[in-house]
Amino acid sequence: QRKDIREGWWLVNKYNCMGCHQVRIGQKSILSGLPRYQDPDWKEQLPPTLIGEGARVDPNWLTRFLENPAMNQTDLNRNGVRSYLRVRMPTFSFTDGEIRKIVRFFEALSSQAQPYIPTKLEPLTDKEREMARQLFTSKAAPCLKCHATGDPSHDRNATAPNFLLAKERLKPGWTARWMVDPAMMAPGTSMPSGLFKRDGSRWVFSGPVPSSFHGYDKDHAQLLVRYMFQFTPEEQRRLAGRTPSAPVKMARQ
Repeated sequence: QRKDIREGWWLVNKYNCMGCHQVRIGQKSILSGLPRYQDPDWKEQLPPTLIGEGARVDPNWLTRFLENPAMNQTDLNRNGVRSYLRVRMPTFSFTDGEIRKIVRFFEALSSQAQPYIPTKLEPLTDKEREMARQLFTSKAAPCLKCHATGDPSHDRNATAPNFLLAKERLKPGWTARWMVDPAMMAPGTSMPSGLFKRDGSRWVFSGPVPSSFHGYDKDHAQLLVRYMFQFTPEEQRRLAGRTPSAPVKMARQ
């Protein structure tokens, strides 16, 4: 791991990654010091922190992303993950060797086991899928309010990535920890903390939950993680059709 970290830092400095990103604790990017980013409305326009990147993302996805940050074969002048940002990740034309070193660097910084073996998640039952849908679109957890959906009119004001990327991009374990306490993992994030509270050995949603949750004794955070990692374009379109004018009957947990 020492070799991976040493080689990675050399590349981080070579390509000036810290010009746009926070890579180490206490370090501020050059971009974050520019006048426009002192405006609170521009806070979410900063490129994401890379602290904990190795724990957050699947290394196979990161490899593909570094090869093509636009995540598109024809339109290279775009952000593949955060389409709403006014700045974009450059295409550095990394060599294959440089990409491998950068991926190993982030894995080593986060003390991740190599090779990465993806976690197999339990499939959702039909009831669990409907429960997750109801919570996902409830007033207490308006997940699609901030996250991109692929609808241009909505995504102009989005401040978080599309859920369709989750299953390829993120690691389930990190995602569960993030949902429970995002402020601890990324101070200053707009992702709200306190959405879940401890109930014995599991996490349960802190606010009102759909009545379908009565009698459900499994972890609520894990339920949403499983739902996100089984998200499809069809599911996203189905959620878009759910309007606040027809709320689900709620009950206090």
